[in-house]
Amino acid sequence: MSGRRALFVLSSDYGEYVTANLFSRGQPFARHFAVPAALAGAIGAQTQEASVYSGVEELEAIVARQQPHVVVLASGYLFAVNGLIAADDLARFVARLRARDVAVATTDPWLRIWKLRPGARFTIHSVRLGAEDEARSQIMNQLSERLQRDFADVPHLFAVPLPAEAGRSHSFFNPRFAAPAAPAQREHDDWLFVLSREDLAYLEPQSFVRALLERIDEILARPRNRLTLIGPRALQASLGAHVANRPRLQLSSGLEFAQFDAAVRAASIVAYWNVLSASLLYCLYYGVPPVFFGRGHQARVCEGLFEHAAEHVYRGRAPRVLDLAAPIEPDAGALAQQFGLRSWLDFLRAEYARAPSPHDVIERLVAQGAR
Repeated sequence: MSGRRALFVLSSDYGEYVTANLFSRGQPFARHFAVPAALAGAIGAQTQEASVYSGVEELEAIVARQQPHVVVLASGYLFAVNGLIAADDLARFVARLRARDVAVATTDPWLRIWKLRPGARFTIHSVRLGAEDEARSQIMNQLSERLQRDFADVPHLFAVPLPAEAGRSHSFFNPRFAAPAAPAQREHDDWLFVLSREDLAYLEPQSFVRALLERIDEILARPRNRLTLIGPRALQASLGAHVANRPRLQLSSGLEFAQFDAAVRAASIVAYWNVLSASLLYCLYYGVPPVFFGRGHQARVCEGLFEHAAEHVYRGRAPRVLDLAAPIEPDAGALAQQFGLRSWLDFLRAEYARAPSPHDVIERLVAQGAR
């Protein structure tokens, strides 16, 4: 171990744990997670390396106990949005950390689009209005501008390749997290469908449920296939009796962090409705082919974000977005071959692997904080 200690302060966004886990697992520094109550149930067996907080005072106590060299806010851009920490309180917390010579960094779910594409803005769509909610859009854009100012001189961490920005943006790749496994002979092919509440809100309920049931029937018609659907309870209620007691079908409204990690690793195919879902990076590290049935809510509410992701996350090779209403190839291997998914993952991994290791990034952050 290097003797360094890193504290990851998580917002309510499940994906921010994914980024923190990718950064810290297997690295020669100690890690600890501070999680809000909304994520406390997902900690599971990791309770020894996590503490629950409900405000800045409890975070201060965790910092005092852990004595970290580096605090990573995951993400500083989400605490106010999640209703966890007001922007003023967060700014004062960061200032106090720096006064104690603790290096501070943040992740950014918007991938520095505001810096790299200055014309980008939020457009918050209202399902009820069937149009933009201009008041909410204004609030989000004002908050975004405030946070951009607050974090202008705070180093940013990214699990994807982004421009270095003179030491203010640090991409990383963790070769110790996992090496992709060679395709094995399997008794079953496990399909994993992952749909968030935010992405479900943008889908037309009746046509979506009808198409989803058709694809479930198609996949399970192949005896060697098993399917796990992780989605909001509202979706499970909509599926109702159509999926009750179906063999080889499992519904879940959420898994513990370690369970979800294991489910992705064991899958033959993972299906997403969001091309910016953080956990698709698990697919990259584990070599598990992902498919996409939608661009996702982030691309909907932020102009230019899909194109930004295509350039940086996907290195100019954006994924094909499939039509859920169209038949899908139920043979996982044939589907991966049909879309060239394994060679695409190999290309992306080679691109990502050029980034420095998390340990190197930690040392840079500590050195920056000392200046």
